[in-house]
Amino acid sequence: MKRPKAVSVERRVAAGVGVAVAVAAVLAVTIFVRLTDTRADEAARIESLADSLAQSLAGGAPPQAVLSAIVDTGAVGGAVLYDANGAPAARAGRERGVAGEVICRTLPNGTLCVEPANAVAIVRTKRITDAMIAAGAATVIVAVAAALLMTWMTRRSMRGVRNAVEHAVADATFAQRIAPAGGELAPLVASVNNLLGQMQSRESELRRRTHDLEVANKDLESFAHTVSHDLRGPLGSVLGFAEALRDGYGGELNADGQEYTHWIVDSGHQMRNLIDGLLNMSRLSRTEMQRDVVDLSAVARSITASLQKSAPERAVDFTIAENVLANGDERLLRAVLENLIANAWKFTSKRERAAIEFGMSRNMNGGPPTYFVRDNGAGFDPTHAAKMFRPFQRLHSSSEFEGTGIGLATVQRILQRHGGKAWAEGEPDQGATIYFTTGAPHESGQAT
Repeated sequence: MKRPKAVSVERRVAAGVGVAVAVAAVLAVTIFVRLTDTRADEAARIESLADSLAQSLAGGAPPQAVLSAIVDTGAVGGAVLYDANGAPAARAGRERGVAGEVICRTLPNGTLCVEPANAVAIVRTKRITDAMIAAGAATVIVAVAAALLMTWMTRRSMRGVRNAVEHAVADATFAQRIAPAGGELAPLVASVNNLLGQMQSRESELRRRTHDLEVANKDLESFAHTVSHDLRGPLGSVLGFAEALRDGYGGELNADGQEYTHWIVDSGHQMRNLIDGLLNMSRLSRTEMQRDVVDLSAVARSITASLQKSAPERAVDFTIAENVLANGDERLLRAVLENLIANAWKFTSKRERAAIEFGMSRNMNGGPPTYFVRDNGAGFDPTHAAKMFRPFQRLHSSSEFEGTGIGLATVQRILQRHGGKAWAEGEPDQGATIYFTTGAPHESGQAT
C-alpha cells in the first residue's frame, strides 16, 4: 500500500485560512442580506399606500387636501396628481425624481405618483452602509485571526527545529541528529543533518590529526632529550682531553697547535651550552604545570639582583612595575623572565648607561594582560622578528654577543603551554621590547 504523502503545516494552515475567508465571505453576505431585506418591505408599503390614495381620489376626495395630509404624516416624501393632459393638478411635498423609487397609479381622470420619504431612503442607505462595514469587519477579523494562527503554528514548528539544531551543535562530537520532519521543513532538516555529518567527519579528522601531531611532538622532544643527553658523555671526554692537552702540553705546542687547542676547547664549551639549552627546553616542555598566582614583580627583582651582583661594575637602571601578577606555573614563568631579562642584560652590555624595564599593559577588551621587558640595547632588524623565537636562530653574531639561540625558543614554548605567546618589537641600535601573555585573564594583572 502506497503511503500517503505528508502534508506540511504551512499547507494545512493555508487551507485553513482559505476556509476561514470563505466562511467570512458567506457571513458577510448573510449580514448584508439581513440588513438590507427591509427594502422589499418598504416598496410593498409604498405600493399599498399608492393604491389607497388612488381609491380615495377616484371616489371624489379633494386631491390637494388628501395629498397634503398624507405628506404631513411622513408616510411619503412627495405626491403629485397629473390631469389627463399630464399637467400637475395637485402637489404636496418635494419631488426628488429618483429613478426606481417613484410609484404611479392610473386614475379615470389622470395619474397619481408617490415618492418615499427622505428619512426612509436615509435609513435604508445607512443600513446598507452598516451592512457593508459589518461584512468588511468580519472578513478582516477572520483573516487576521487566521494569519495569527498560521504565524503561531509556523513559529512552533520552527522553534522545534531551532532547539534541535542548538542541541546538536552543543555536542562537541557533532554526533546528534535532528528528527526527520515532514512537509516544507523536510529539506531544511535534511540539509542540517547533512551539514552535521560533514562537521562530525571533519571533527574526527581534526582530532586524529591533533593526536598524531601530539604524538610526533612528544617523540621529537624525547628524541632531542635523548640525543642531547647522550652527547654530553662524548663531548665531556673531548673537552677533558682538550683542556688537559692545553694545560699540560701547551708549552710544547707551536703557535698553530695552541690555536687549534683553543678552538677545540672553545667550540666544545659552545656545544655543551647548546646541549644544555636543548635539555633545559626539553625539560621545561615536559614538566607538569601547576598553575597559581605568581608575583612577577618579585621574580623580576630577584633576577635583576642576581645580575647586578654578578657584574657590579655595570651601570644599569632597572625599572620594575609593582604588584604585577600572573596566573601560571611559578617555576616556568621564572624561566621566562630569566631568559628575557638576561637577554636585555646581554644586549645592553655595550651601553654606558643601560636601561631595562619590566611592566604590564592592560587589555582594554577584557582579555589577558600583556607583560613586557624593554631595553635600550642593540635592538634588531624588525623584518627578522618572527624567527627570533625559533631554536638556534640568532640575529647577532657570536663575536658581538655570546649565546646559543635557545633562550627565546624556550620562552615561546613555555608561554604556549600556558596558552599565551611572545612577540618582539625593535629597531637596530634603538633597543628592543619583548611582549608576552600567559593566556589566563583571571587572577592576572596588577594588584591594587
